[in-house]
Parts: sequence; C-alpha cells; structure tokens
Amino acid sequence: METRTTSSEETSLLKAAIPLRIRALRAANPWVIRLLGSRLHFLASGDLLVACFAGRKTGKRYTLPLSYTELGDALYLCTRPEGSGWWKNMRDDAPVEIVLRGTTVKVRANVIDNQSSEALEALGAFLTRNPGTASLLYNVQVERGRGPSADDLAREVRNSVVVRLDPI
Repeated sequence: METRTTSSEETSLLKAAIPLRIRALRAANPWVIRLLGSRLHFLASGDLLVACFAGRKTGKRYTLPLSYTELGDALYLCTRPEGSGWWKNMRDDAPVEIVLRGTTVKVRANVIDNQSSEALEALGAFLTRNPGTASLLYNVQVERGRGPSADDLAREVRNSVVVRLDPI
C-alpha cells in the first residue's frame, strides 16, 4: 500500500531539512533588505546585495538579499540547488535589478555551467569571501587568508549553482 504525505507534513519535512540557522537568516530578510537600501548599507553591503527579479513562470516580483563575490567586471552569486530556488529565475540573460553598495544597478543574470573553469573560480572566490557560507551550505572549511582546498572546491562545484551578473 502506498502512503501519501500531506502538504503540511511535506512542509514540516522541508523545514526540518533546512538548518535552523538558514531559517533564521531567511526570517531576517526584510530587515536586511531595508538596511541594504538605507544610508547604513555599508554595515552589510560588502558581503550582501539585494536582487529584485521576476519569476519566470508567474511574473511575481521577488526581492532577496544574497551573498556575492566579484571577479573582474562580473558579480557572482552561488548557492546549493536544494533548499533554494531563486536561481531558477536567473537564466538566459534574465533582467535583474540589484542594490549594490547603496546603488541600484540593472544587470543580466546567467547560470554558468558548473563544469566550467569560470564556475570553479567563481565558487572559490565566493567561498573565500564568505567563509561562514562555506561551512553552512557547503562541506568546505576555509581558513582565514586561504581559499578552500582544490579537492573540496572540485567536489562542491559539481553540486552548486553559480550565477553571473553582467552589467547592462
């Protein structure tokens, strides 16, 4: 006999799979967004930006604070696909408006092939810049002043999503 999980049970299971620390950070999103849009943005804008984008299927507007890193003229966002779906709306030159260091900028977003050297380099820079995220979302420890090990990085990039934001 097949058992079927109810939607409230599914929601509970999904919540249980997402670490408490991540759920707490998500609960703080409205305050972080306000901070990043204020004159006090400098308190957090070295590590975070605000991304505003439309859902690909619904057109619904989303506004999220996201960690980023810079390489050359491009900005990169990195995540794990399980537990986060914002990246699905950032493909095929998707238009995104970001608030970066207190300035609103229009960019185009593209998910990068996670087998590429660009994805490897971007994830390495991202994890080096965001060591807390490295230990929270990834199975990587980053020592201060050093990046993740080449083995850790090669393993984790295969299970990651890397999004490049290019200025328009």
